[in-house]
Amino acid sequence: MAEPFSIKNKLTLMTEPAAAGHRMILSGISLRTGGTSRAPFASLNLGLHVGDDRENVVANRRKAAEEIGFSLERWVCAQQVHGTNIARVTGECAGAGATSPDTAVKNVDGLFTTEPDLLLALCFADCVPVYFYSKQPAAVGLMHCGWRGTVRLGAVRMVETMCRTLDLVPEDIYAVIGPAIAGADYEVDQTVIDEVSKLGRGIRNGAVTPHGDEHYLLDLQALNRAVLIRAGVPQEQIQVTGYKTSVFPELFYSYRKDHGRTGRMMGFIGMKNKGEGTS
Repeated sequence: MAEPFSIKNKLTLMTEPAAAGHRMILSGISLRTGGTSRAPFASLNLGLHVGDDRENVVANRRKAAEEIGFSLERWVCAQQVHGTNIARVTGECAGAGATSPDTAVKNVDGLFTTEPDLLLALCFADCVPVYFYSKQPAAVGLMHCGWRGTVRLGAVRMVETMCRTLDLVPEDIYAVIGPAIAGADYEVDQTVIDEVSKLGRGIRNGAVTPHGDEHYLLDLQALNRAVLIRAGVPQEQIQVTGYKTSVFPELFYSYRKDHGRTGRMMGFIGMKNKGEGTS
């Protein structure tokens, strides 16, 4: 399957717009280049919670917003907690968390909406962004899946929530698995693998490689793809990027590669009415 993302400018990777009725779905992830933040957050850090200067982060977000085509006042951000809670957001949520973490949607790692001109935006720096959309009704979702969210089936919960809420079936869902840490760079211990093993041998075997005594390499992208297929999303409707945060340090922040002191990219997805100008 073809690579779903391409570099559109020095600020973002974008997928090709997808049509959903009279709407166009736009999604992507920011890069680490083209901003104003200084080391160790250089330069387009979009995370307000990592210790960077707030004014620099907000300036970076406004710069990214202009490139993406959704004003910062239409962003909806979440207080991510490495869980699986999901919130449906509406126009009343516009601007939540956009300039202050205090106003973010609380205690969730997934957002979805059926409304246009809202940009769902979550922070990443090795964890997996999983993008979702349906065509009828037109809807978009975004899930933050670290290892905890992955083994607790956060991606599956998004499918189930969208299906239950919007009267869909899994075959109506399209998913894109975005840039995350490479399996070859993500070493975990037996405790993590014990949780992965609860998902079943078939899923574990495709994502886990032994790496010494009670240590393993874990491919979170492959794990999320496997659980989505098990949940009923057709495999031909699941795209997986070849971009890895740990392999392209010139493009991405990597929490592990940068030893925990680093910035955050912003994964994002939203809808515009066809023919509508960007703002």
